[in-house]
Amino acid sequence: MGVVKDYSTERLGAMEQNGLYVGRFGRKSGAYDLLQQTAQAYNQDIGVVSDFEPIDPYTHEPQDPEVATTVVNDVVFYLRTLKAPIQRNSDDAEVTAGEQVFIAVGCAKCHRPEMTTGDSPIAALAHKTFRPFTDLLLHDMGQGLDDGYTEGNATSAEWRTPALWGLGLFPDSQGGQYFLMHDGRAHSIEEAIDMHGGEAQGARDAFHALPSGERDRLMTFLQSL
Repeated sequence: MGVVKDYSTERLGAMEQNGLYVGRFGRKSGAYDLLQQTAQAYNQDIGVVSDFEPIDPYTHEPQDPEVATTVVNDVVFYLRTLKAPIQRNSDDAEVTAGEQVFIAVGCAKCHRPEMTTGDSPIAALAHKTFRPFTDLLLHDMGQGLDDGYTEGNATSAEWRTPALWGLGLFPDSQGGQYFLMHDGRAHSIEEAIDMHGGEAQGARDAFHALPSGERDRLMTFLQSL
């Protein structure tokens, strides 16, 4: 959770408690909707101020907006309506068997296979079941992934569960190889699993205890996402 500026009067889906809001976006869940995420990305990632984020990130002085509010809203609409990655070979026996292994070892406790959207002003997005493989929550990932970075109320070892949809397509956009985890330090799915600790320690240990055949099925499933 973190303190949220007044980006919108609607705050669709935002849960408030004592002036704080439950975030769902960002590595530390520091943004509660795509508008906040986008405005902060303009400001903090590329140094462009807007009416939503009018303070220059370098001088810390207020500046005239460099991007129109309509443009920011158009980017948000584009992001909100992007089509989710489609799983490949979902009917393949090895893929379906691999998903059962994924559930059995405990991965699905945090990487939830299914979620359902709530209300939305865009009818096509309202009350839809989708398969992101995340719970959108923070979890303590252990000392190995504690790099001292905090945001809002998230501790340095807490990270939001990343969605696994599109996982098998990552190398296509990353120069032919994987760069996984919050800082790209893992170069394979297996290496990323090895880095799980804290709340995910049990699932990691269960993965290592798998017979080679079941481990291969699990990898086949993950690469199909």
